[in-house]
Amino acid sequence: MTTPQRPSYQQRTAYHVTLLGAVALLCSAALVIADLQTREPIEAAQQRRLGEKLVQVLPIERVEAAPLEHAVALADGERRTRAWQLVRDGRVAAVAVERIGAGYGGPIRVLVGIDRSGTIIASRVTDHQETPGLGDKIEARRTDWIEAFAGRSLANTAPSEWAVRKDGGDFDQFTGATITPRAVVNAVHEALRLFERQRATLLDPATAEREAPLQVRIDPHGKEGGSPDG
Repeated sequence: MTTPQRPSYQQRTAYHVTLLGAVALLCSAALVIADLQTREPIEAAQQRRLGEKLVQVLPIERVEAAPLEHAVALADGERRTRAWQLVRDGRVAAVAVERIGAGYGGPIRVLVGIDRSGTIIASRVTDHQETPGLGDKIEARRTDWIEAFAGRSLANTAPSEWAVRKDGGDFDQFTGATITPRAVVNAVHEALRLFERQRATLLDPATAEREAPLQVRIDPHGKEGGSPDG
């Protein structure tokens, strides 16, 4: 039995190159179509999750009231960070400032709500990779440790008190996990100091990037992220 001969054009190098190019083009087109179809739902989910975080640190009760459109990009020396202004009756009533601390397992992202006087409304850890059952006590759903920052300000808490008790400060540490709470204390303290340095900008509603509000990113594992702080 003889083997059927392939057409001569299929034996040419140009044929195989063209075939591979066509397959690559089809795959690229499929990826573009998939991206266009999923981009809007993903962005909506990201904004919803960010709104849920803002509700926890600002005096608002509904996600729909979260000031997503009043995002402010801040340049602080070589560092960049972000904040959101809660505007009422034409004036900024409070702001939410994001800072990042260096935890045991990696960066710890902290969101701090601050009123016009520079007093903390509430603080929340929004993302971290600390040890489950030990370092994750910084989460509000785990313990009430994070509530210790409410009502604090630079005026009523001396610089030396912004530390865990092991370091001579006012805040509790966790048994076997000092690095984690220390990182959060430093991040919250830095949020207040940033507010003080950038007070004029943060309390001016005209500085908000209304045309292009800052977005958050969610990695494939579902963790929320954003622009690097430094």
